[in-house]
Amino acid sequence: MASPCLASLFYAASALPAGIGTRRSPPSARAWHHDNCTHHQLQRLVVAAAAAKRRYKGTARKEAMLAELVERKVAEAMEACAGREAEAGCRVAWDEVEEVSQARADLRRRIAEAPSDPLEPFCADNPADDDCAVVYVDD
Repeated sequence: MASPCLASLFYAASALPAGIGTRRSPPSARAWHHDNCTHHQLQRLVVAAAAAKRRYKGTARKEAMLAELVERKVAEAMEACAGREAEAGCRVAWDEVEEVSQARADLRRRIAEAPSDPLEPFCADNPADDDCAVVYVDD
């Protein structure tokens, strides 16, 4: 069974402005009170919510896909080069690893440097799209 404070976590996360690690004052003291939660537990929930980064589902999905692709390409390169490091196929395999790794690094840099999610312009026009669902991820 989930913690009785779980519902409070969702309230804490919703009280955080997008991309900012501070919370607004609750509308009332009762809004933050839960019969089975202590004040300390609620503070920890707010800290956990603040640590999570707001992303659109499409961006989080692309990050995960690129991470998996890098792992797969490294495994393929290691297999292609086993005892054949001097062959052209080995060099091509490691070039593919470099290209996919660079694509992942570029995405992570754009996310880190941008004031908002890279999908923000698309999601502003298409809020109902599946890729525009908001998720919170730990970096």
